[in-house]
Amino acid sequence: MPIPSSQPQRSQRRPLRRTTCYTPGGMTISKWTRIRFYIVGCALSLCLFGVGYRAYGLQVRNPDYYRDQADRQHLRTIEVPAPRGNIYDTNGVELAVNADVDSVFVNPRAIVDVTSASERLAEALDMDNRDLEARLASRRYFSWIKRHVTPEQAEKVRALDIPGVSLTREPRRFYPGKALAGHILGFAGIDGRGLDGLELTMDEVLTGRRAEVAALRDASGQMMVDDPEAIPSPGASITLTIDRTIQFAAERAVRDAVIENQAKSAVAVVMDIKTGDVLAIASYPELDPNDPSTARDAGARNRALTDSYEVGSVMKVFTIAGALEAGVVTPTTMINTEYGTYRMGRKVFRDSFHDASLDVGGVIKRSSNVGALKIGMMLGATRLHATLKTFGFGELTGIELPGEVPGVVHQPSTWGELGLATHSFGYGMTSTPLQVTAAMAAIGNGGIYNEPRIIKEVTDGGGRSLYARKHSGRRVLSEKTAKQMIPMLESVFEGGEQHGTARSLFVEGYHVGGKTGTAHKIDPATHKYGDHLYLSSFSGIAPSDDPRVAITVLIDEPHGEEHYGGKVAGPAWIRIVQETMAIIGAPADAELRAWQLEEKRKLDRRFAWRTGIDPDKIERERRKNEVALTSYEEAMNLVGDGAAVPAMADLSDEGEDLLVDDAPGSSAVEIPDFTGMGLAKALEVARKSGIQLELVGSGSAIDQSPPPGPTSSAGVVRVIFTDSDHAFAER
Repeated sequence: MPIPSSQPQRSQRRPLRRTTCYTPGGMTISKWTRIRFYIVGCALSLCLFGVGYRAYGLQVRNPDYYRDQADRQHLRTIEVPAPRGNIYDTNGVELAVNADVDSVFVNPRAIVDVTSASERLAEALDMDNRDLEARLASRRYFSWIKRHVTPEQAEKVRALDIPGVSLTREPRRFYPGKALAGHILGFAGIDGRGLDGLELTMDEVLTGRRAEVAALRDASGQMMVDDPEAIPSPGASITLTIDRTIQFAAERAVRDAVIENQAKSAVAVVMDIKTGDVLAIASYPELDPNDPSTARDAGARNRALTDSYEVGSVMKVFTIAGALEAGVVTPTTMINTEYGTYRMGRKVFRDSFHDASLDVGGVIKRSSNVGALKIGMMLGATRLHATLKTFGFGELTGIELPGEVPGVVHQPSTWGELGLATHSFGYGMTSTPLQVTAAMAAIGNGGIYNEPRIIKEVTDGGGRSLYARKHSGRRVLSEKTAKQMIPMLESVFEGGEQHGTARSLFVEGYHVGGKTGTAHKIDPATHKYGDHLYLSSFSGIAPSDDPRVAITVLIDEPHGEEHYGGKVAGPAWIRIVQETMAIIGAPADAELRAWQLEEKRKLDRRFAWRTGIDPDKIERERRKNEVALTSYEEAMNLVGDGAAVPAMADLSDEGEDLLVDDAPGSSAVEIPDFTGMGLAKALEVARKSGIQLELVGSGSAIDQSPPPGPTSSAGVVRVIFTDSDHAFAER
């Protein structure tokens, strides 16, 4: 029997709360520790689930998107620029080439001290510090600082040794001749794209195919190239018809003409008559493609084809050619030139000469406006218009240069009688110097017109020919008419009593033919022909007995003492012809040269008799200054200011102007008082009054005959001048 106890039985006790658990190894883990394990396990499970979900999104749901993002960050395609094709002249001389130059770039993220780096770079590269600091402060991996720096600037940047700033070599377009043929070549931009001239029109041909190289960028931004030997394909090279020596001669001639005559601009075009190849196009102000910005500010452009003008009397050549071709006149047909004055309604047309009548050749020789308009009226508006269009006026020539304008030739139905008259001698229509040269070349080529071209051949990087110029022409005149025109053009240089408008000019050892032109220009202020605005031109062929080249020279707005085409554009034309003949090797006529030199000596002796200047001094000065004389007057200019204008009246060139005035109410002529006037002023007053002058001496006018006052017929007014050293009076 159990003994009673004061302690309750175990089975009757309250169960104890278990606060520990046992692991299989005998370790005890508290409840809270176990709970923390559960929490960590859940968190890890969630993380692993998130990673799995993210991996699913990256690799299964949007793999292409994220693969592209990775490629953007790490993969790069580097373009290796292709060399741009060279441009050569007709003899293979380089006109445009490529040269590798340094360019400066930066990784802005690698710059430690932006302020210091920008200050040092700005000083080395001559840049604005604020702009440079903004570039260095960006968060990009690459930025250009300055491209195409000079070798001196590149050396300064290397010496700075700034982390993150590097240099790389880039091809740059370089023009060895500087401004030589600058208007023809144009220029390329900093990325090698053509922006003007041939660089623009032939950009697709000149531009090569760049090489693309795959590269991998690491976290620091360093590039690892996959194919370091990738080679780009160079652009095709172009050979021009331009002869750089003729181009240089033409550019020098027009530049000197602008300076001497205080002109606004000038143009010269030299063209091969047989082929249509353009040997030179000179335009002033000049353009240096290496630094085109300054020239652009001066208004430099290729005026030979971008500007069209009312060229004036040069167009008489084509009016008469059309009339001969149509059979309405012959070279010996006499034209009543009305003593140089012709009234049409309320308008009066005047000539510089007061001839009663001229044959057809004499109209060109004396540059008669009255004669030309009468021949134009005989031809008629429809046939004159057809003649002008046949010679290429009012149409693009198609030359491989940008900016060409066609000029303006209105339909004949809009001309009227006055329009027909003015078109006959070059007004009411516009043309470019290139068009005039091509038309003049057709006359020298026996009536065959060749379209002017400037590209001779295109070759690829391997030297294979991609294009070669094929010559083709079209007949615009019969051979008979073209041959009839040659003596007429030659007569412009003849002397004598009925002398031509260019009789003081000569090309030593060569027969040449041409036509002078002097045209009024519209004054922008009054919208009328300005008395002080002229366009002086000269166009012709050489040598005339076996035509090789056609040349046109145009001087815009001369403001010197002369404005006539024979005086202003003529010497430049002669100079270009003389040098071109030597360059192309055209044989000179020894007998003709001897005769020309003898004639010059005769004129020198006559000048010496009048002025007291030793003619041997002229020859000594010529040799001393190595001057190639282009006119008889130019010889006189060598001896000083006192002989700037010949003392002999028969040495002065007469010119041709458009003198269209309202018909006066009375036929009386008022002779001005020329006393005290200089040569230029006297000529200007005489031109306005419709009076022809005979000039004796130079300096200031001291006497005249007839005296000032009204007269029924002025005839020729003889004006006697004196300079500071000599006084001339009637003897």
